[in-house]
Amino acid sequence: MEKPIFDGECTLKKFTGKGAWTFIMMPTILTLPKKKNNTIRVRGFIDEYELKDFNMWAMKEGNFIAVKAEIRKKIQKEEGDVVKVLLFLDEAQQVIPEDFLICLREEPKLLLLFESYPKKRQKETTDWIFSAKTEDEKITRIAQTLEKLEQELDL
Repeated sequence: MEKPIFDGECTLKKFTGKGAWTFIMMPTILTLPKKKNNTIRVRGFIDEYELKDFNMWAMKEGNFIAVKAEIRKKIQKEEGDVVKVLLFLDEAQQVIPEDFLICLREEPKLLLLFESYPKKRQKETTDWIFSAKTEDEKITRIAQTLEKLEQELDL
């Protein structure tokens, strides 16, 4: 069973001033992967509202999530109210399609390079390959991708 990165109660807070918005502040979660832009993709729940493909910001003071009006209306809570928060890291497991994986396994260095890419880039690449309308086009795209990987290794 997957372990949550946060499971607890938090108070809804609101930034003051123009364009004030509501947010949840949580303690710093040290086990999270470090990202360049300090955002982490999460999924889970705020009370009974399901979060999918949601950003959490990591800051020195802790981690926070913006709680837009749509969510507050659904859970019927506002600033000062306590909410139950359950979050999981949203690192969707990217499965490399078997056709492409067979080709990558023939060149272990290419497989290692491809696996070193961020999950998003891996997904974009495999989505592009397998969105081909014909088998010939798919084979061509696999070949093009392998050539690009080889060029990166040669740099």
